Amino acid sequence: MGPDGEYAAAASYTAVLDAFGQVEPYATIQAAEQRHIDALTRQLQRLGVTPPPTPYLGRVAAPATLAAAAQAWADGEVANVALYDTLLAAVSGDPGLTRVFTNLRRASADMHLPAFRAAAASGGALTAAQLTELGLH
Repeated sequence: MGPDGEYAAAASYTAVLDAFGQVEPYATIQAAEQRHIDALTRQLQRLGVTPPPTPYLGRVAAPATLAAAAQAWADGEVANVALYDTLLAAVSGDPGLTRVFTNLRRASADMHLPAFRAAAASGGALTAAQLTELGLH
């Protein structure tokens, strides 16, 4: 739920979509972040913890350009992977959390990070063909 987590990521992508429209890969990955939040919420509920509200939505500003956003969000995905590495080490005794954290780490490392790196190399956005090539469509 911190600045490297799913709430912050979802708010960041929403800010970009609000500023620049339904541009890719932000739209596709923002939808994925909501699925990640839902998966984490289910785990919290399983553990009897009430999920906190997001402190980020509406409080994160989009970068001035899509190129800057793509680079910033690529850096954010690197931090997100590191966060999941830390979390995985802490929950090794809980198979449910281990599975969810592993899946979310994989999505960040193998899907989101390459997409934002490709977007940064393409001026900040991706075409439908590029999304398909990256396995996001």
